[in-house]
Amino acid sequence: MLLDKYLPRIEFDSYEDFKQNYRVNVPETFNFGFDIVDEWAKQEPEKKALVWCDDDGNERTFTFTEISRLSNQTANYFQHLGIRKGTVVMLILRRRWEYWVCAVALHKIGAILIPGSLQLSKKDLVYRGNSAGIHTMICVNDAYVIEQVEAAQSEVPSIQHRVLVAGKRDGWQDFEEEIAKYSDVFPRPTGAAATKANETAIVYFTSGTTGDPKMVQHNHAHPLGHIVTAKYWQQVQENKLHMSVSDSGWAKFGWGKIYGQWICGAVIFAYDMKKFIPTHLLQKMQDYKLTTFCAPPTMYRFMLQEDVKAYDLSSIETFATAESGSIQQVEGTDGQGNSGRLRTDRRFCSDCKLPVADTKAGVDWETVPVV
Repeated sequence: MLLDKYLPRIEFDSYEDFKQNYRVNVPETFNFGFDIVDEWAKQEPEKKALVWCDDDGNERTFTFTEISRLSNQTANYFQHLGIRKGTVVMLILRRRWEYWVCAVALHKIGAILIPGSLQLSKKDLVYRGNSAGIHTMICVNDAYVIEQVEAAQSEVPSIQHRVLVAGKRDGWQDFEEEIAKYSDVFPRPTGAAATKANETAIVYFTSGTTGDPKMVQHNHAHPLGHIVTAKYWQQVQENKLHMSVSDSGWAKFGWGKIYGQWICGAVIFAYDMKKFIPTHLLQKMQDYKLTTFCAPPTMYRFMLQEDVKAYDLSSIETFATAESGSIQQVEGTDGQGNSGRLRTDRRFCSDCKLPVADTKAGVDWETVPVV
């Protein structure tokens, strides 16, 4: 267990007890890549970290040891590209397994990660590229993404490299082919190259709905802030499968399917769907026997339009959702004329301003409380 290293107290008698006494120890030199991923690999070499699949029948399972070694190869490759502490790198990788590897590698180096959505246009990329001084673009093999990045590059002089995941293209480096050339050993940087918990690790751009998007920075302690999300809201369990439905370009990916979850020792389940089809998602939830699940209310609404009782979801002990801090009823039918709803109530967890999940719903979709 790693939690006891960072939490002086793990169990609480009540919500009020939690609010008053929850504390997190933040080491001055905390680094998610070395202190969580590599530490799990050291303590339990065969411990599962990630189960990944897609719509084309591909599936891969990774242990923390494999994530550690792949991230070390990637870090060595990135350094060859000139990526150093403070260098800015944008990832547009949908839900590809390579995102987890690249994120860990960038944290180990101390580079600054900017997650990007597949929806970003040339205009969006030019603005973000010049605002942040992006050095390297690492993208999934998607026709629209490639087109927009190639169109934007001439207007973003800071971009030095383009790396492609899951495909080959002229003018792009092949990620998997390149990292295979490098050692799977990456010593922890020392001196000025070492990272500190209060130094910038991640930058998100706001949506820009009321003006130009703004950069929001998070430091290397950010993952520790999401122990509360994973442990006490999503209620992930060590060595059990957890799924949060989110593209890697969104902040929900960070708080829902990498940092707090891996600190807690949960296994991330990632379904790299090309588009959301409710029946496909329900099938994956059944087949992989998830233990905890988190999705936006809209997805629950669409799933409740299907014959949900045709799927065995009894393995799922906790369902979670959140939307703008509002009380709401998510209602729908299961395809047999039976109504169902997911209730979300406004009870917030400490200072994270997110509702706390507490449900053992199994397959009873008549009422799935999230309190």
